[in-house]
Amino acid sequence: MIREAVRLYKGKARLVRSAVRGDPVSRVLNLPRGQAGYDRYEDVRAAGDLVRGPSGLYMTASHALCGKVLRSPEFGAVPTTVSKRTLRPVGGSGRLVHPLDDSFASVDPPEHGRLRKIVAPAFTPQAMRAQEEFVTGVVEEELDRLAGASTADLIGEFAVRVPSRVICEMLGMPVADHELFVRWGIEFGAIVDGARTPGEVRRTRKLLTEMASYFSDLCDRRAADPGEDLVSRMVRATEAGEMTREGLVATCEALLIGGFVTTANIIGNAVVGLFDEPEQHQRFLADPAGLAATLVEETLRLDAPAQYSVRIVRTPTTLAGQDLAAGSPIVTLLAGANRDPEVFADPHRLDLGRHNPHDHLSFAAGIHYCIGASLARLEGRIALAALFARYPDLRIAGRVRYCPSRVIRGPQYLPVRT
Repeated sequence: MIREAVRLYKGKARLVRSAVRGDPVSRVLNLPRGQAGYDRYEDVRAAGDLVRGPSGLYMTASHALCGKVLRSPEFGAVPTTVSKRTLRPVGGSGRLVHPLDDSFASVDPPEHGRLRKIVAPAFTPQAMRAQEEFVTGVVEEELDRLAGASTADLIGEFAVRVPSRVICEMLGMPVADHELFVRWGIEFGAIVDGARTPGEVRRTRKLLTEMASYFSDLCDRRAADPGEDLVSRMVRATEAGEMTREGLVATCEALLIGGFVTTANIIGNAVVGLFDEPEQHQRFLADPAGLAATLVEETLRLDAPAQYSVRIVRTPTTLAGQDLAAGSPIVTLLAGANRDPEVFADPHRLDLGRHNPHDHLSFAAGIHYCIGASLARLEGRIALAALFARYPDLRIAGRVRYCPSRVIRGPQYLPVRT
């Protein structure tokens, strides 16, 4: 553990030195958690389509290049930067599972397609149409909870609660554990880009131990008493040899966290975005039902819930005129690509009249396109339309506090007056 601590501290020190010297790649990686990185993404863009950092890691904010990397089979998924040696359960032996590393999110073909097919039926267009009435009911119930309160935290009292209830219903999980799930989402967002200090490693181990224990127990209960929920479906697939136990637990974790964090960030970022643009705010108030889908897409473009994604070169290739060796990591700055002036006019402002907001890369692209994108869009559209229809005089009533993460972008606390 001492050797691991020394390695982490040396790596962090090198990163800080490079950032201080002005290296744009290092400056992005050294971004303080919870701070917007858009100025630093523009520094990367100014340095070229594909920029190499001192460690050999490449980075791009080009929309065209990000799209190519995300879609091309020449580039594969890559696990997080947490060393596998550090992920031993608190109070136990063996290795913990990781929601991203050990689910289909970090697996390449052909295994990726096989695993994705197990959960994909829950997110088809037909399945989403079947969910619309339920989501609408949940939104109305949660808006009722805000009635009569002069001020409220829009995230904790609405934006998180709606998708949390929906994904719990889909997974067959108790809504009573909502506060636990929210804490997991916040803590995971803070470490999803990798542990850089011994303290962060300890927090990672503690979080993954807690989640693995919870979902292992849940899967055991579903094996003994199966239902029609998504967890039961995955348990049956595991019993049939189609998934590993490790993959089962990791996929449960990924679906839960991804199932509410993304939508909560869409709602929170949309509200902040509207108040940053008074003209667009008034435009939306005139037709919230008609413009809600557009607001969701433009919010996804302007403030990507996941700011970047990493791919690895599978075989030697040439990209943007540079020869890349196999194993070279590439950071696709999704949030930077979404503000590429070659694709989006006046890219740094929210515009409900934009003709191409759907061209964003916030849900990635290619085979790893976010499986829950349609659910997040559905929830965001219904929630935002109903929120402003019910409370047209909604106002931000204090300082907005953002998630303590470099990757996840969205308010953690958003005080509003209804």
